[in-house]
Amino acid sequence: MMRARRAADVSRRELAAAVGSKSQAIVAGWETEKTFPPGEKLPAIARELRVDIDVLFPREGLCDLADLRCDAGYAQYAAAEKVGISKYGLSRAERGERRLDDAWIGPLAKLYGVHADELLAAQRRSFGEAVPESPPTALPPLTLALRALVGERFPEGEPSPDTIATGVTGVAGAQVIRGDQVEALLRGMPADRVFAGAQVARAIAVTGLAAYFGVSELHLDDKAESRVVDDLRYIASRYGIALAARGGEGGVSPEMVAVLSDLLNRELADPSGP
Repeated sequence: MMRARRAADVSRRELAAAVGSKSQAIVAGWETEKTFPPGEKLPAIARELRVDIDVLFPREGLCDLADLRCDAGYAQYAAAEKVGISKYGLSRAERGERRLDDAWIGPLAKLYGVHADELLAAQRRSFGEAVPESPPTALPPLTLALRALVGERFPEGEPSPDTIATGVTGVAGAQVIRGDQVEALLRGMPADRVFAGAQVARAIAVTGLAAYFGVSELHLDDKAESRVVDDLRYIASRYGIALAARGGEGGVSPEMVAVLSDLLNRELADPSGP
């Protein structure tokens, strides 16, 4: 957490103010692991530090009722007040003592920003029932490529994410990715979430990772196809030719094929050239 705060150039006082505290000592306690932030404060901390909450505070286990409430940024009394329900009833449901009234399901799900089925599944977990997570979606291409590169480079065993981040820093000459971000990418979190939508930071990190593993940036770019098409459009514009064949049904235009063939021949003849 301290590392993320410093990377975001946020002082302890500023972070304390962001979570409604006047004392920076509370932040110092969190960073030295003497105390842990209240669950409902985690979203505000993640927003202030510009880090995805799942990167900064990885969840252990599946989501229950208290987790849903905290992820939405509400203390127990505040959630009950917002929906107009009994705090006592909400507390008992979160402790697995008495289930929520049916009339509360819809309003609570709306407040937490989840589907009613997700709220009911979380409630069952609060009562100790084994409710599996929804079927996992396919892993992002970047995760698959990164896992493959780690396996090839470290066949004896995967190093820690901090070790990889340190290696990338050594190659790049500056910190372009942190250990917690490497861990999140390897877990399967989409890059846009890991880097909080900051495309420049994402691109710099991918460049650093590619240099560290000795591969082309396109190898780690889950939008490589779009980038190639954009590059082709640029070449077409630069040479004043059409990218697609007439009518758009014949693939690449003959003029573009000729230009690409010429560029390829020049590159093969002089690989050191610009």
